[in-house]
Amino acid sequence: MGKRFLAALVGVPLILVIVFFSTSLPILIDIAVAIICTMSVGEFAYATKTLKRFPLSIPGLLFAAAYPMLISYSLGSLPTGLLLGFVYSGIMMAMMIFFHQKISFQEFAYSYSMTLIITVALSTMVLMKNADPSHSSFYFILALALPWMADIGAFFAGSFLGKHKLCPNISPKKTIEGAIGGVILCVGATCLIGWIFADLVYQKTVSVNYLNIGLLAFTGSFLSMVGDLTFSVIKRYFRIKDYGFIIPGHGGFLDRFDSVVIVAPYILIYTSYFPILLTNGSV
Repeated sequence: MGKRFLAALVGVPLILVIVFFSTSLPILIDIAVAIICTMSVGEFAYATKTLKRFPLSIPGLLFAAAYPMLISYSLGSLPTGLLLGFVYSGIMMAMMIFFHQKISFQEFAYSYSMTLIITVALSTMVLMKNADPSHSSFYFILALALPWMADIGAFFAGSFLGKHKLCPNISPKKTIEGAIGGVILCVGATCLIGWIFADLVYQKTVSVNYLNIGLLAFTGSFLSMVGDLTFSVIKRYFRIKDYGFIIPGHGGFLDRFDSVVIVAPYILIYTSYFPILLTNGSV
């Protein structure tokens, strides 16, 4: 618990700095996402023992770093993200041909598929910023806070009330009671964040659709569990406890952002159809 508190003591101010300055320096979100993607892809490569397979890991790390930074731009009518994906895919296929005697197809599949999934999914936080630049800080916080609140609620509810195992063969400590607690805290905290931004940060220039944000938190909390359990399956397959050790009490970046991998794209899709922030005076 002490290590988790220490990590929060350092991590939360860093996130708040990004949020505070992102309005005037929106590239801060791109940089933050690029760091998260690169660290997460590197930790996955380390966990799967492909980090020292340099023909795989170096292109993957470069792609993870470049994609969030360049996804906001285009070359003529061609989105840069599509071009980067094509180039990365071509390089990886070439590596598989040139090094087929040293690198197995299984290693190639691990590296290529998860690098794409992690990077493209987390980079939707940049797309959210681009979709609504004036409220980029809100969506950045939402993408992180929603799965984290679900995790915190599940942790405390499971610690004090947990009796019935949720998925004992995947994550023995997770309980049904914890999952329920996670959903409740997630919904409450997400609505509170909406109120804080609308009333205090944006000075009531926008209003929050609490039905939409509540349903987003409710459904998103279940997706958060799916993301968490999915990466737990991978950890059990490779017989590791954590993906990394850089964040005290949490493990690595991927241990902390595994749920964000599925929640961030969901928020982007959901808010495209069900707006959360409405400019006051709009219908």
